[in-house]
Amino acid sequence: MAAHTVSGQGIHLGTMENFLAALDSAFQPFDMEGNALRQLHALKQLSRPVNEYVSEFRVFATRAGLTDVSQLIHLFRQGLDSDITIQAIQQGPDNNLQAWIEAAKQGEEIICMERIYLGGKQAKRPNRILAKEKHYTNPN
Repeated sequence: MAAHTVSGQGIHLGTMENFLAALDSAFQPFDMEGNALRQLHALKQLSRPVNEYVSEFRVFATRAGLTDVSQLIHLFRQGLDSDITIQAIQQGPDNNLQAWIEAAKQGEEIICMERIYLGGKQAKRPNRILAKEKHYTNPN
């Protein structure tokens, strides 16, 4: 069934629903799985909460049709902020994606608690490791 037709009297587009469906299909990427895989490779946490990163990661992984556990874990770790990745590795999660997601969430919580303990009043976790303050003594 054609979504639109051209006649001598002008263009007939059919229903709005048919028009929008034709418009969507015309502008979708040719290779949806390949496009999702490229987006997954480019995905970074960028100091966002782990839950936001995980949600976006799952959408792209599903669209890309990935099922290989090793590849999913590799891509997940690659996109995490480095301080979260270090914390997750130290927890030694099992070789499945859900274990890595839980380790990343726990790592984020540990980092936030460390910052609170160290006296930081930052609500959000910065994307850098805090440097130790240098204390200088007066030689007099």
